[in-house]
Amino acid sequence: MAGERWPPVYDAEDLKVTIAKLSNSAEVYKNFYRVRPEGLPYQGDIIRLQSAVPLIWDDGQAGILGEFEYWMVVGNTCDIDRNIEQVDTTQIVPIVFLGGEDVTVQDRQSYLTYAYSRQFYLPPWEQDVDGSLCFADFTKMVTIRKTGLVKHADIVASMTIHSWILLHSCLVRFLARDDGRFDD
Repeated sequence: MAGERWPPVYDAEDLKVTIAKLSNSAEVYKNFYRVRPEGLPYQGDIIRLQSAVPLIWDDGQAGILGEFEYWMVVGNTCDIDRNIEQVDTTQIVPIVFLGGEDVTVQDRQSYLTYAYSRQFYLPPWEQDVDGSLCFADFTKMVTIRKTGLVKHADIVASMTIHSWILLHSCLVRFLARDDGRFDD
């Protein structure tokens, strides 16, 4: 088996079709976000939290990478809802903003069709971000204590069922894609 590419643990073609179908759906973009009552953050929520990404550098020492104002919750909603003694942390990823001049027409199309497996395109959720191309960076996943999330983060947008299914499809593709360890 040495030298063979290890396969994904899902039907890659089926997932590709699902992502394409959802990203081409007018329903997804028309209703990407919804208004919901206050409360705990859910998976897929966009939160405002001024913080940096913790990172272990080349020398093995802890540091930080960049400052981010917006993040997306990627930890499972049921874990967020569980008692803090059962599950005390969840996961978030930073949202990166690209100006219009930083993105080629081809790249913009790739973002809009969710062609990139490491980045999840996010349409603007408020006027302040309109005009920027935004994506959640799956490669910079951060663990946050749930108490810190609840006390210091403001929920600014929540996904609808359609955009949440698209998020799940893209998360599965990112986390469970074929590993390519023997690619040239």
